[in-house]
Amino acid sequence: MSLEERLQRGELRREPARPEEIRRLMDAAARRIEDAASTSIHPETRLEQAYHAILSCALAALRVESFRAANAPGKHRFVLSSLADTLGTSPDLIAYFQQLRRMRHRGIYEGSIHVSETEVEGAVTEAARLLEHVLTWMQPRSSGP
Repeated sequence: MSLEERLQRGELRREPARPEEIRRLMDAAARRIEDAASTSIHPETRLEQAYHAILSCALAALRVESFRAANAPGKHRFVLSSLADTLGTSPDLIAYFQQLRRMRHRGIYEGSIHVSETEVEGAVTEAARLLEHVLTWMQPRSSGP
């Protein structure tokens, strides 16, 4: 479903982006990746931080396009799926991000999950790649004539 279709369904609204808001989202993503990379933190917390970095990147991409997600059930699921429309992210990578969302959800609402070091490292790697992708994608939009 396109962003325009989601706008018509009320899942998004148009709102001009403020550069400082986008900068804060990107700064938060970078901090969370740094935290997620720290091996002194529990793997479950590291995975959650990597997930939140990914979510911040997806939110920033929506804001760059002057969209804001409506507060509604399933907001995180939708924001992650919007990466297909904003950045052209592959369905496989979005499915992976959705898997991280479900793991994070279980960790919060069921109290605990087992997260391997390999899973955490994969999440941190993908979060860092996404951050780099978003920063590169944003460059032509922020440079003036």
